[in-house]
Amino acid sequence: MEKINMKMAAASLLGKDPEAKQESGGLLENRWHAGQAADVAILCQFFAPEYVTSARLSWDTAKYLADSGMKVKAICGYPREYHTAGGVPLQETLDGVHIRRLRYLQLKRSSRLGRLINYFSFTAAVIRHIGVFRHCETVMVYSNPPVLPVAAVLAAILFGCRIAFISHDVYPEIAYASGNLSPGGVITRVMQGINRSLFKRADAVVALTDEMRGFLLWNRPELSEDRVVTIANWAHEAPSEGAGNARRELGYAEDDFVVSYFGNLGVCQDATALLQAMELLKDQPHIHFLITGHGSKLPDVRQAAEHLPNVKLCGFLTGEDFDRAVAASSCGIVSLERGLMGMCAPSKYYSYLQARLPVLAVVEKDSYIAAELREERAGLSSDAGDGRQLAQNILTLCQDPELCRKMSGNAARLYADRYAEDISLNKYADLFRGVLRTAD
Repeated sequence: MEKINMKMAAASLLGKDPEAKQESGGLLENRWHAGQAADVAILCQFFAPEYVTSARLSWDTAKYLADSGMKVKAICGYPREYHTAGGVPLQETLDGVHIRRLRYLQLKRSSRLGRLINYFSFTAAVIRHIGVFRHCETVMVYSNPPVLPVAAVLAAILFGCRIAFISHDVYPEIAYASGNLSPGGVITRVMQGINRSLFKRADAVVALTDEMRGFLLWNRPELSEDRVVTIANWAHEAPSEGAGNARRELGYAEDDFVVSYFGNLGVCQDATALLQAMELLKDQPHIHFLITGHGSKLPDVRQAAEHLPNVKLCGFLTGEDFDRAVAASSCGIVSLERGLMGMCAPSKYYSYLQARLPVLAVVEKDSYIAAELREERAGLSSDAGDGRQLAQNILTLCQDPELCRKMSGNAARLYADRYAEDISLNKYADLFRGVLRTAD
């Protein structure tokens, strides 16, 4: 009786009759793969053929689950920004994965308002097509955008779907720490309400690190330990080969020491330490900084680079351009602002390890990255905000080629032993087999 009442209440809030059949675009539209059951429906904003990390991770997972014998659907946004393939169909089947792409309002993500509109617009588009989950056993939903899990909760209420929640970032706490939200605001209360409903119903919650798992268990009283598992992300970078040619193409000498920063440089990343290190090392003739990516703090770096002879900015790179930049790199920087422990796991960390790059981490000294680099001797760490120590770590690697070579090998071994793609994807397959068995 409770389940029926919840179902009716949810539908009532949306102004719909849960038993009524709707016309095209309506709440319970189910024309897409009508009558076709799915073991897992992957719900995410970015998906193939988009090239951002979140899209590649969700695609890898979908394809692996399909290859494992599961029936898989993907409900995602229509690509606009992160793809080069031109137009893509709204519906298609790739490698056994049935894909439904939804159009939504996409504004520039450089502003906070633009990002919020994108979040709510995509979530609203999913809710309008909630009927695609009618015959799905489990909905796998990601934490980004942070309001998206409400669609999974609604699918659970209306159709009895199970929920597997993938926590890439912990909201709303990460938004507090990064200054994007203030506690007690309207959006904060919305996220908190979504979380309470989500974590009560979630059959499985995936944390990217043990650090994040501990944070969730400590801060989410609705969760029990048996429902939270740790499954790390993985990377797609190739080992650095042909460095000489890559460096010549990018304008570097063969013996230059190239310190690279790839990916987002936004509110969660520590740009202060990076800027300070670049300034301190500007007179070192063989040390060069290669900054590729985007983010709200990139203009500050660009402004500083105008008077720094050893800094090159390349924007967001993909394909061969990205591979060339990785091959030219001597090491990679990963940075996080203070106060974010347990709330996120920077994807570039795994990319550097896979690419055999010693990692220079600007993180809190008690973080899992600092501890792991120290234990595995795969890089060096400095405390968040400490640009002077970062500069010293760069000098240490630059002046000790043998140490750099050893750390390169250790980085590759660490990735192969702990973060390789097959390791994590096997865990996802085991997780869903367990969830589906429970459903039976």
